[in-house]
Amino acid sequence: MNNKLIINTNLLRKESEFKTYTCVVEKAVPVPTEEFERLKHTPMCNNDLISENLNSMWYGNGVHHCLLIYDKQQGDGLLIESEGAPYARYAQYIPNTKLLYENHMQNHLQELKFYCPLEINREPECRYDEEYEKISSYEASAYKSEINRFIEDFTMPEEKERGLMNWYGKDNSVDQKVRSAFMSVEERDGELVGVITAQIYGQLTDEELEEFRSYCEGQLSDGVGESLEQRPIKTPDGDIYVSFWNSDDNWSLQTEEEINSIQSEDLTDEPDIGMTM
Repeated sequence: MNNKLIINTNLLRKESEFKTYTCVVEKAVPVPTEEFERLKHTPMCNNDLISENLNSMWYGNGVHHCLLIYDKQQGDGLLIESEGAPYARYAQYIPNTKLLYENHMQNHLQELKFYCPLEINREPECRYDEEYEKISSYEASAYKSEINRFIEDFTMPEEKERGLMNWYGKDNSVDQKVRSAFMSVEERDGELVGVITAQIYGQLTDEELEEFRSYCEGQLSDGVGESLEQRPIKTPDGDIYVSFWNSDDNWSLQTEEEINSIQSEDLTDEPDIGMTM
C-alpha cells in the first residue's frame, strides 16, 4: 500500500530563480470534477465562469487580485487573473486548494447573531381543555437547557455541518460567506429569546445581510421553525411548544447592533417636561 504524499504539480527544469507574487483571492468557486478537468486541459479557451467573474480579477499596487476555481471533489485548483480576458490568461495550478482555502476560512470566521422573540405555550393539564397556556418569556427562561437540548437532538444529520444553510440552495455570495447557521435560545435581560448564530467569512454587504435575514425568516416561519413548533418539549412542569416565529406585528429578526441602536433611541426619546416659552 502506497502511503506516501502525492502532490499534483509541475517540476520546472533548472530554474535560476523562483519568483513569487502577492495574489489575493477575491472569490473562490468550487466546481464539479468534470468542469474543473475541462478548464485544466483547455485553459486558453473561453470559459463562462471566468467571464462571469471578471470583476473579481485585476492587478494593482503590485498585487494580483484573483479568482480561485477548485475541484470540490478532488481538491486541486487554479488561481486565475485573466486581465479582462474570458480565459485563464495568467494562472497557476495549486494542489490541495480546497483544504488550503477551507482551513483559511475556518481560521477567519466571525460570529453573527440574529435575535427574535419566542412564543411558548404549555400543554393544558386537562386533556379536555383545548386552551394552551401561554408562558411569558421571563418564566420560559427556566426551560433554556431543555429547549436547547431538544433543538440539538432535533437537528437532522445533513444539518450537522451547516445547520439552516444546508437548505439554502443558492450558489451565490451569501452561500459562500455564511458557513453555518444554527438555532438556539438565550437569556437576555431575564427574558428567553430565539437566536440564530451564524459563522461568517468576511463581511456581508447590506444586500447580503438582508437576503440572509429573509432566508432565516422563511426558515423560522415555514421551514425548520414550523416543524420544531409542532414537537412537544418535555420539562419538569409538563410539555411545552416553542415557536421562533409568530404573526404579531412586533415580531422581528434583528442583530445585536440593531437591538442596541433601538434601545439607545428609546432612551433619548424622552418627553419634553416643561420647556415652554
